[in-house]
Amino acid sequence: MVTPRRFLALLLLLGLGLAQGLVLPFEGPQGFRLAQAFAEGLKAPPPTLLALLLPNLPWQGSYDLVGGLYTKAGARLAQAATGADWVLLGREEERGLRLFLARKDGVKEGLFATPGLAWLWLQKEGLAPKWAPLPSPTQSEEALRALAQGQNPDPLHQSALDLKEGRGAGLLEGLLPQKLLLLWQGKLSPPYQAFSLLSQGKREEALKEAGNLLLGDVLERTAAHLLLRTLEDERWKESARTLAQAFPELPLAWEEVSFAAFAEGKGEEAKEALLKALKLRPDYWLYWTNLGWAYYLTGDLPRAILASKRAVELMPNATAYYNLGLFKAIYGDFLGAKAAYDRALRLDEGEDFPEALKDLEERQEPLTLYFRAYLSERVGLPAKEIYQAFLKAYPKHPLTPRAKRALENLGEETLSLEVRKLSLIPGDLDARPFRASEAVFPEVRLSGTPYLPRHQLETLLYKEGALLAQEKKPLGFPPLTAALEEVAPAVSLPEPGRYVLEVRYGQAQVLIPLEVGQESLARKLYALGLEARDLSGIPLLTVKEMLGEAGERLLIERTLAALKEAAPLATSARLTAPLPRGPYAGKSVQELLRDPTPELVRAFYQAVLEAPELLGESDVVNAFVEWLLGLQDGQ
Repeated sequence: MVTPRRFLALLLLLGLGLAQGLVLPFEGPQGFRLAQAFAEGLKAPPPTLLALLLPNLPWQGSYDLVGGLYTKAGARLAQAATGADWVLLGREEERGLRLFLARKDGVKEGLFATPGLAWLWLQKEGLAPKWAPLPSPTQSEEALRALAQGQNPDPLHQSALDLKEGRGAGLLEGLLPQKLLLLWQGKLSPPYQAFSLLSQGKREEALKEAGNLLLGDVLERTAAHLLLRTLEDERWKESARTLAQAFPELPLAWEEVSFAAFAEGKGEEAKEALLKALKLRPDYWLYWTNLGWAYYLTGDLPRAILASKRAVELMPNATAYYNLGLFKAIYGDFLGAKAAYDRALRLDEGEDFPEALKDLEERQEPLTLYFRAYLSERVGLPAKEIYQAFLKAYPKHPLTPRAKRALENLGEETLSLEVRKLSLIPGDLDARPFRASEAVFPEVRLSGTPYLPRHQLETLLYKEGALLAQEKKPLGFPPLTAALEEVAPAVSLPEPGRYVLEVRYGQAQVLIPLEVGQESLARKLYALGLEARDLSGIPLLTVKEMLGEAGERLLIERTLAALKEAAPLATSARLTAPLPRGPYAGKSVQELLRDPTPELVRAFYQAVLEAPELLGESDVVNAFVEWLLGLQDGQ
């Protein structure tokens, strides 16, 4: 089983920037002072500017998706995103200062015991002036960090803040790369344009843009590949391999090659790709998890187990533990497999066990059959027949007594269903008795022993024995679940009368008689989450009153009172002049407020039900006035 990536398309822009060359803030306790010193020596803009203006990459996850900013991949992508001739990043480490220097044609990395040695390296690279020493930073780390956060800005940093707010480049014009300035001014480069199209739901246009980016720079090709993956275009496999060959410093590219190989059943290629990815990100749990599976596909179980163990050391995750359980089961290590499967079940949120069961189904070893039953039982799937198959195939196996005890326990399994309340809004108050045209949401508690079995939760509505409506809802829940509270799917009550509501889960069912009355405006408003308030913002009805038998009558009466109370305030010419058009032409708004009729108020609330924004967060008086004026305007 492989842990997949999930790519979502969101266009996000946050901060950093550039000129001929850019020095980004270094990572570490003295990162800003060090970066400032290098920037001064290289005649580059202040790194604190870039802390404000470096753009996120166009895909969700930005630099994190490619291994982080302070990596060879991060440096290359920052250079491409900003349009700088070169970008310098640094990271303080225990053994010294690590620098990443990215140019348009590639990236170099070096680890230096002192900043002075790093400066000599930049001189050899032709970046730093020969014979000139590395300047000493004059500002404190705290002061530079404050500037980087936009605190007490000088004119230059104020220009950066203005640029982020859309007020022009100001002093930054000519100082930072034009590509970066244009990006902040809304003139997106093609990779950002493509993801913007996708975020707007324009899939075909985004796919066309992706095709145009496949032969571009590192940012364009990476964006193109991720778009192909997101849009499930078959070209993604080819693009993964070409991306890795063109930019081997991108761990994401090798990861994607491994997924292409897995999809094609090429375990050896997946293994080699993941080993290359791990050279770039040696402590990334996902790569170790998937490497374990790649080793399994190539028949190397010892290394598969070692890789999976490394994965769970770095990040305990269900997939790696499921894989480890499978590998141990194949080896015949019952205790090791059980320990791994038990941990996987506790970590699984309900998404991974189907693949784990599928992996077990493909094996023929005694333990893999036993653990198919073991997992099925604990995730709520039928297990009895699998235990029986194990006993039939291996009647003298050491696990036979365990399988028999499991069968006995399954023979005593129970399932109960309790309907706790029936509401108009999921999670809300019990709303009985119901009215015509309302939707009923049953809220239930399910429990089972030893574990809750998996079924669909159903709601059925009957009248005089005839089935009027049936809705089903599949439930997803984690393994080892014994009890669950859930909202069953709603059914609508078509008209007044007597009904029977049935809630069903597997063999468990509950029947509830319902006496349904006439429609209620107050309850309809409540179901939409709307509240009628007077000019002071005070609700005209309590929740109990809105849901009660007299809800509609109280709503009409109190709305009439609120309108009459507000009538003396309607003194503007627009409100005192007769309405020229509409159903109330010839009467002014003031007159209608002064002498409203119940029919008029009902018509208003009916309009609100059809267009809830009429009331929204407004009070009933202003909403009523706007509705009247809208009628004469033909709205």
